[in-house]
Amino acid sequence: MNGEQRLGTFVKRGMIAGISALAILMAGGVVYRQQFFESYLFGFIFWVGLSLGCLGILLLHHLVSGAWGHIIQRMTEAGGRILPYVFLMFAPVVIGMEFLYPWTDQETMASSHILHHKEWFLTTRFFLVRSVIYFGAWIFFAYWLSSRSRRQDKTGEAGLTRRMKLFSGPAIVAFVISVTLASVDWMMSLEPEWYSTMYGMHIIVGMILTALAFCIVLLRMFSLQEPYASVLTTRHYHHIGNMLFAFTILWAYMAFSQFLIIWSGNLPEDNFWYIRRLGTGWNIIAVFLLVGHFFVPFVLLLFRNRKRYIDSLARVAILILIMRFVDYFWLLKPAFSPEGWTVHWMDILAPIAIGGIWLALFFREFRSQPMIPLKDPRFSKEAFHVHDLE
Repeated sequence: MNGEQRLGTFVKRGMIAGISALAILMAGGVVYRQQFFESYLFGFIFWVGLSLGCLGILLLHHLVSGAWGHIIQRMTEAGGRILPYVFLMFAPVVIGMEFLYPWTDQETMASSHILHHKEWFLTTRFFLVRSVIYFGAWIFFAYWLSSRSRRQDKTGEAGLTRRMKLFSGPAIVAFVISVTLASVDWMMSLEPEWYSTMYGMHIIVGMILTALAFCIVLLRMFSLQEPYASVLTTRHYHHIGNMLFAFTILWAYMAFSQFLIIWSGNLPEDNFWYIRRLGTGWNIIAVFLLVGHFFVPFVLLLFRNRKRYIDSLARVAILILIMRFVDYFWLLKPAFSPEGWTVHWMDILAPIAIGGIWLALFFREFRSQPMIPLKDPRFSKEAFHVHDLE
C-alpha cells in the first residue's frame, strides 16, 4: 500500500471511529450531562493543544529555519489548517459553560472577594468574544503561511521564504499571548480563584511537546515511503530528537518552577491548587507524571543512538504522547473531583471521538499537498546536503 492509499485509509477509519464514538458519547450525555461536558472538555483540550502545538512549531520553523523543521513542515501545516474545524468542536464547551465554569454562577461570583476583582474579565460574553478572536488569529496565521508555502510548491518563488520569515516574528508573539490567554480562559478559570503567571507558558510548552511527539510518530509511519525514504537521514532524526529532549526538559522546568514559587510563598489562595493535586489519590498521578513524563524520557533521550534511529525515537515519542494525556487529566479533572481521582468511561471515549475526527481531517489535509516542501530554497541548501551521522 503506497502513501496515498494509506492516508486515504486513515481518513476513512478516523472518521468512522470518531463519529461512532461521538454518537455513543452524546447518547451517554443525555443521562450523564455534567460528566459529558467534563469529559468533552478534557478531550477537546488535548486535540486543540495538538493543533496549536503544530502551529507553534510552524511559526518557529519559519523564523529560525533548520533541517529538522523542513521534514515535519507539511505535518505542522496540516495540523494548523484544521483549526476551523477545531473551532466548530468548541461548540459543546460553549453550550456547557454553566456545567464547567463556576464563574458563570452569579452567586459564586458575589460570595468571593477574590472573584469580585475578576468579574469584569470573567463574563460569558467576553469569554466568547475572546475565544472567537483567538481562533480567528490562529486560523489566519496557519492559512497565511500554508497558502504561501503551497504557492512556492507551484512557482518556486524564493522571495516567499523571506516573507514567511518576516511574518512569523510578530505572529509568534501574538501566538504566545493568545494561547496564554486561552489557557487561562479554558483551563485555569475552572478554578477561578487561583492564578499563576507561569501557567500559560507551561501549557504552550506542553502543546509543542505533544506536536513534536506526534510528528515523530508520523515520520516513523512514512519513513520507508517516498519522498521521505530518499531524503531522511540519521542527522534529521537526531536533530528532531534533540528538540524533543529540549522541550521535555523545558516542560519539567516550567512545572517545577511554578510549584516551587507557590510552595515557597505558601499562600492559601495559591497553594490550594496543588493541595488538591497532591492529595486524596491525585498524588499517585503526580508521581506517575514525574517518572513517565520527565525522568524516563530524559534518561532515554540522553543516549545519542536512541535519537539517531526512528524506531527507538518513535517509542519515546509514543510514551510522551501517552503522558500528555495524563498531564491534561491531572491539570483539569481535580477541578471537578477534588476528593480523589476516578476515570469515567466518557473520559476515555471523548478523546477518541474528537481524536478520530481530528485525525481524519488532519490526514485529509496532509495528503492534499506534497509531503516535503521541495521548492523551498532553504530545504535544498540545508536538508538535502545533510549527511548521515557516523
